[in-house]
Amino acid sequence: MDRSTLGAFAPRNPVLARRSLVMLTGVGAGTSMLFAVFFPSASTNNHPAVTIYTCLIAVGFAAALLTIRHPSPLMWAAFPVVCVGLIATLDVSSGDASLTAQVFFLFPVLYAGSQLSRCGTATLWALTTLADAFVNGLLTPAAAAVPATSFLSVALASAAALLVRSGERTDQLIGELEQLAAIDPLTGLLTRRVLDRAATAALAGATATAGTALLLLDVDRFKTVNDTYGHLAGDAVLQQLADVLRAVVARRSDTIGRLGGDELAVVLYGCPLNVAIDVADRAVAAVHAHAFIIDNPSAGSHAEASTTLRLTISVGVAHAPTTAHDLRSLYANADASLYDAKARGRNRVGAPTPQHRDTAVAS
Repeated sequence: MDRSTLGAFAPRNPVLARRSLVMLTGVGAGTSMLFAVFFPSASTNNHPAVTIYTCLIAVGFAAALLTIRHPSPLMWAAFPVVCVGLIATLDVSSGDASLTAQVFFLFPVLYAGSQLSRCGTATLWALTTLADAFVNGLLTPAAAAVPATSFLSVALASAAALLVRSGERTDQLIGELEQLAAIDPLTGLLTRRVLDRAATAALAGATATAGTALLLLDVDRFKTVNDTYGHLAGDAVLQQLADVLRAVVARRSDTIGRLGGDELAVVLYGCPLNVAIDVADRAVAAVHAHAFIIDNPSAGSHAEASTTLRLTISVGVAHAPTTAHDLRSLYANADASLYDAKARGRNRVGAPTPQHRDTAVAS
């Protein structure tokens, strides 16, 4: 197999793929050995030992796949293909081309449909169909082999198609949920969880000459906006505030997120403390100069349909390794700096807090 074909056999979820392979192999091998030992068929030529040895090969392969931490693409591709070959070998050696024997061809296709891409599923379905045609061609008359192979092929294709469609829909839903968990739906900014992850990664590479800065921002007297104009107006303010911050924080490497309510945060990578304070000052100035336009809920025939608000923000600054050493102290010191900005009259940047202060009172 070439590289592209091997890639088609890479499972969408390796953890679930392992479980599926082990379960299907265990059920198939266990059932075959049970019937070979306790319910042998007089119509087949196989000694029970042949079935047992064949099944043990499949079980051993599954055990190896389960114990290897990172199976290679070749191993992911080889296991279902080997299982198809073992099923065909067992059918031919026993001289059994009945539906009871060939039903095990369903197992590799079930695995493929639930775990592989369309290409991988189609490839394994084609191999399974060829293996079934080989068994029927050797063991049954041509007049019976063609319809038998066609019947099983259609059944396998139908099962595979349904599983692939279901898997793709599940992947789509998971992707949508992950996006919802990563992006704040109101502002389009990152959520707290993603922001924390980004900050943690940045702190791992923080240095004394550059480092990582965290800015905490909230709107001064935001509650008044909600109480006076309604929550839809407050939402409009937050959306416009996010746009203002995007214009101020121009570097693509920096991260802006919404922590909740009217509190936003910015993570600045490779940023000295003095530069972080400059960015915070520019954010304060930009918001102060911005005209926030909201719908006027009380607009009548003689009233303006919209209202312009002038708002301000307060910003807290923390920096690692200058004023903080980990994510907890970074947030605590930025919060303390924000408290300082509020205490000194708002519409300003708070003084950076020394590293030894790990707690602060939020306003």
